[in-house]
Amino acid sequence: MEKDFENKEAIKKLKSLAEDIRFCMYTTYNDGKIASRPMTTLEIDDDGNAWFFTSRNTEIGEETDRREPVTLIYSDPKNNTYISVSGNAAIIESETRKEELWNPMSKAWFPEGKDDPNLVVLKVTTDEAAYWDSTSSKMIVFFSMIKAVLTGTTPEGGDHGKLNLVG
Repeated sequence: MEKDFENKEAIKKLKSLAEDIRFCMYTTYNDGKIASRPMTTLEIDDDGNAWFFTSRNTEIGEETDRREPVTLIYSDPKNNTYISVSGNAAIIESETRKEELWNPMSKAWFPEGKDDPNLVVLKVTTDEAAYWDSTSSKMIVFFSMIKAVLTGTTPEGGDHGKLNLVG
């Protein structure tokens, strides 16, 4: 069933779906090429912005010196949940934000800790998103597909729609 959301309801839906997934493919388009890298989402804030850590010494850290369009792709096949987020990325120079976002797992990627001079905060200001979410179990989804094949119809795919986060 198609369900679109606007503004605060869109942000609430994005947060509820993406917070359980945590990992996304951070996708950019540069010099005619699409590049994707796995990233850990540290937070989706109350404005729908996604926050990450990265290093100044990575492609993301080096190429994000201006606001640039990116796509975040979240996937949770186990729960039949998928999200595609469009927005703009920027490096945010904020020791306060580093402190707020830091968690013990971050040390795996940044062994020098939150004081690592190459650690930077990456903010993706989200504009819009699309989601596909089927709360049905795998068996129900499977039988829905079998029924569709036998009857020549389209299987029920759960909820999907657009999330317009810009008011």
